[in-house]
Amino acid sequence: MKIHFKTFGCKVNQCETNEMAQQIQEAGCKIQNNPENADIIVINSCTVTANADKKTKQYLRKCLRFNPEPKLFLTGCYADRAWKKLKSEFPNIKLFRNSEKENILTVLGQPLPSTIYHLPSTFSARTRAYIKIQDGCDGKCSYCIVPKVRPELWSKKIEDVISEAEGYVSAGHREIVLCGIRLGKYKGRRDGGTEGQSLVGLIKELEKIDGLYRLRLSSIELHDITDDLIELLSKSKKLCHHLHISLQSGDDSILRDMNRPYAAAQFFSKIEKVRKKIPDIGITTDIIIGYPTDTNETLENSYNFVKKCAFSRLHVFRFSRRPGTKADLIKRNCPETIIKKWQKKFAQLDMHLKKSFLKKFSGKKLEILTESNGYGYTSNYIYLKLPAVYPENEIIYYEK
Repeated sequence: MKIHFKTFGCKVNQCETNEMAQQIQEAGCKIQNNPENADIIVINSCTVTANADKKTKQYLRKCLRFNPEPKLFLTGCYADRAWKKLKSEFPNIKLFRNSEKENILTVLGQPLPSTIYHLPSTFSARTRAYIKIQDGCDGKCSYCIVPKVRPELWSKKIEDVISEAEGYVSAGHREIVLCGIRLGKYKGRRDGGTEGQSLVGLIKELEKIDGLYRLRLSSIELHDITDDLIELLSKSKKLCHHLHISLQSGDDSILRDMNRPYAAAQFFSKIEKVRKKIPDIGITTDIIIGYPTDTNETLENSYNFVKKCAFSRLHVFRFSRRPGTKADLIKRNCPETIIKKWQKKFAQLDMHLKKSFLKKFSGKKLEILTESNGYGYTSNYIYLKLPAVYPENEIIYYEK
């Protein structure tokens, strides 16, 4: 049986697809990179934006067009959110919930393996692997659909995370990226234990793994950056000097409308505290443009605040209405011309901030984990082309 997986969305989705693919291989099925030659196609969807929904439907139609014979299965957050609508629009596909991914063989009607072989990961690059350690969000952000489709807070057991990490290192991965919907909410228990271990405690356990060069956090909320985490970042020899912290807006009135749990001044105070302890840290962020109550003034305030924060990289998103959220009920006040103007300005600012951050390290030796394509990442998330050919998965020191 040949099975093709297609993944849209976040690192958690990628982790879940990898886990499904491992189960498939353990059962003797083959992973098929080309969907046209697959017996079964599994699409793991995202629904954070309307564009994510659109991409999923486009891929569904593409698969049905070139070969109507294979069985199509749709899962992920879009399937959970729009179950009835999708069943009506695509009556020939089979839907299953996020919660059913761990039983993918049963969902696909495949026999369960008699022996578990723990095959290597299906991550295409050998340099890094991703581990989903946490799921679910209990946040109340007015624009976000995630708490509706992933409402249950869950943490992977400590032994399971360590075992998974050891397996990836044995398979040749040298960097592990810890992923979660609310990573800072991690509270993993040991078998038979009652107390949940914090993210900091888990990282300290993972640092003991021989052959693991780096640990990286995928994304974390501002209030989950504790003093203990900052202290660990400053002292750890393996935890990467990079934090991705979603800001969304630098204007206090918009932050209140978004129901974000901080004001701009609190955000700035926390990142300055982090930088004082870890001067070379790279801090990246997300920005939403065109929230329904945005104006030219609020977007200008946000722009100036982002500039003041001196992030190392921006991910800029246009606001997307999500049915079932409070923000979907708010009439848009911001004209299209204003939105496009600030989208362009933030894109230009992103380029400027990346160059400014890189310039800070001119003439300094940078520690880079090499990749097979002649590039590599520094601990603080600078992506550089290497001056010569190096073996993959090696730490080198390069003066930029």
